[in-house]
Amino acid sequence: MRGQIVYIEDHPHSGRQSKNSKQSWTEHGWEMERVVGITPNTLDENEFPWGDMLRGRLFEIGNNEPWKYHIKKSCLFNNLRFAKKVLEENEAMVFAEHDSLCVGPPQWYHQNVQDFCFLAMEHAFTPRVNNQLGNRGFKYYSPFVGTGLHPFPTDFPLRYYKHTKYRGAMMCPGTVAYILTPSGAEKILEAAEKNGLEQSDFIYNSNNLNMEFDWPSQVDYQENLNTSHGDKKQRKIPDALVRKYNPVK
Repeated sequence: MRGQIVYIEDHPHSGRQSKNSKQSWTEHGWEMERVVGITPNTLDENEFPWGDMLRGRLFEIGNNEPWKYHIKKSCLFNNLRFAKKVLEENEAMVFAEHDSLCVGPPQWYHQNVQDFCFLAMEHAFTPRVNNQLGNRGFKYYSPFVGTGLHPFPTDFPLRYYKHTKYRGAMMCPGTVAYILTPSGAEKILEAAEKNGLEQSDFIYNSNNLNMEFDWPSQVDYQENLNTSHGDKKQRKIPDALVRKYNPVK
């Protein structure tokens, strides 16, 4: 199966991780290429010229954490650009972030993914990976399933909590690595245009997609560089990046 690994150009740690990532994917039989990701400096808001989802996570970041807004929007656009590529290529493909570490080969059941398959469920809720997901009610969460492809379970703890139409939907625990099919790509792009732009791991939810995961997971994590959170010391936002308030109502 083909796919891409997104990394940050001119960021030495991201570049190094993406090379390690590609080597791990290649060693296990995946056809992956490294792709330079969108950043606030290269973000073209006309590429997906839709307003933010009113009262969504991205919208609230723009209100409360402006130093982070264009970073999160860049992450979203990386995922939407990938969805567009999947539609153009008309085949299921893998999206991976620079810190992904492949630990297994493609399986026959990956060919049966309906829309979306998260590839790191087994490791997503361990404290060493993500302090937020690895704490409290999420700590060491495991669905306890057999080998194969599975729908997100009904007891899945990570739910969309903002007051939008997505409230209560099961969310993707990050976007470190997933398979997206053409039908999934069409659905996610339609949701972004119709409902508004939302943080990438919030818009990948069970309201918009058939959410599945594989077990055991074929992907683990390298060190989390936290490049998507920005620096709140940088409170002076350049005029060119001042947020345009254009929510989808």
